[in-house]
Amino acid sequence: MKLICLKKELFHVSSDTINEFEQVILQDSIVTTIKPISDKLYIIKFFIYRLLRKAFSYTSRRTSKKYKKDPLGDKKHIFTLMMGFVEESKFKPYGLFTNHNRSIFLFDAWPHDFEKIIDFVDKFKIDYIFVSASQSAFILNNKSNKNCYYWISEGINPIEYKQNIQLADKTIDVLALGRKYDRYHQLIVDEINTKKITYLYEKQKGELIFPTRVEFVEGLAKSKISICVPSNITHPERSGKIETMTIRYLQSMVSKCIILGHAPAEMIELFGYNPVIEIDYANPVKQIETILENYTEYEELIERNYNEVINNHTWKCRWEQIKSLYTANSKSQ
Repeated sequence: MKLICLKKELFHVSSDTINEFEQVILQDSIVTTIKPISDKLYIIKFFIYRLLRKAFSYTSRRTSKKYKKDPLGDKKHIFTLMMGFVEESKFKPYGLFTNHNRSIFLFDAWPHDFEKIIDFVDKFKIDYIFVSASQSAFILNNKSNKNCYYWISEGINPIEYKQNIQLADKTIDVLALGRKYDRYHQLIVDEINTKKITYLYEKQKGELIFPTRVEFVEGLAKSKISICVPSNITHPERSGKIETMTIRYLQSMVSKCIILGHAPAEMIELFGYNPVIEIDYANPVKQIETILENYTEYEELIERNYNEVINNHTWKCRWEQIKSLYTANSKSQ
């Protein structure tokens, strides 16, 4: 199996997430990185492909039966990770001429891209496409009448984060990383500012609270409460009704923060319980004060969440789930 790794020119704000997963995949002895291909060579290959398609109605590539039966043993099986569908160009140069397996792990598969995703998967005859939202996998399978879409939720590499910060050194009371939940923010910000509560949030759209990765990891570890709400609530124009667990929940738990917000249904399914303290909209500031005043009473939940992630929701766990799907499908061929 050959992994197409993230190119620097395709840098995304969530590139650290892709890098974490790539590093775990590359620890597997069956995986090597694919040889880079130049843009010029891709243009030549694409031109030849278009000529063949026009001359001989060559409209598709099929995975050879012998390779389809053994995706894990297929040494030229192409695998890549994409953060949203803006990165399809990352795969294109390698998928034009091959009768080997093709797999993609796709983050952020949102409704406005469904038709593009289906067209891309059909054009390049992707054998396996893993999406991080369960609802997206279900809808894509139904829309395309294919069963090549699989739900593999986001994971994390815990060693990239800090867990050894003592309560006395947790100097940030409430942290709202990334996209702000405006409705909730407006409910709490004025009253919180009149109290001795440290509340960090995005002051201007796109502003980074922690400019560097080191500051980000340190800041999470020093936070008591991390506000986490799924994108369908904060940005419904992008996510539609797709409610999914993002890495921010997992980052907060491995940093031993209490999560205040809303747990997606798929997260409760994955964990077997609700690891999130649901927002009390009637008394939002009082809820925060109560949690901070009685923080030690939540230590059992903090440890339970941390251990659950360590045991079941790492990128290593996700990679093993993907390999199990390959094995199960190869047996059914």
